[in-house]
Amino acid sequence: MTKESNGFAKAKAKGVVNFSPYDVLDAASVREARKYQVHPLGRVHEYCRHIPYNSGKKDFYEKTGRESFEVFQYSFKVSGDETEYIVMWDYNVGLVRMTPFFKCCKYSKTTPAKMLNLNPGLRDITHSITGGSIVAQGYWMPFACARA
Repeated sequence: MTKESNGFAKAKAKGVVNFSPYDVLDAASVREARKYQVHPLGRVHEYCRHIPYNSGKKDFYEKTGRESFEVFQYSFKVSGDETEYIVMWDYNVGLVRMTPFFKCCKYSKTTPAKMLNLNPGLRDITHSITGGSIVAQGYWMPFACARA
């Protein structure tokens, strides 16, 4: 495992990769991604992370049968904002952490919950992670929903 200055570590995926990163980009897509300082551009598949989930809330295990996340991750920045936002998704089951997308748009902390309430059924399939590792906290929703 090789660790970089931003805390990312190169590692091999554990288990089946059902939700791969899209690392093969055409020139126009690479230009667009560079505007957001995406890292590691074209090499997301090299940066896997195991995040244990050990909170008093046991509903995540009851709903998923899992006690951890196996994620790919990348970072990006928005023009005029030096904050580095970390995107991660569980490559085994396809849960996507939505927090960075709300934060980069400067939405309030309560906006994700309001969005879930406005979309019937979405709250039932979205996991609110409140304990365990700070990097995993937030709302995690299925890949198909996050992509929409």
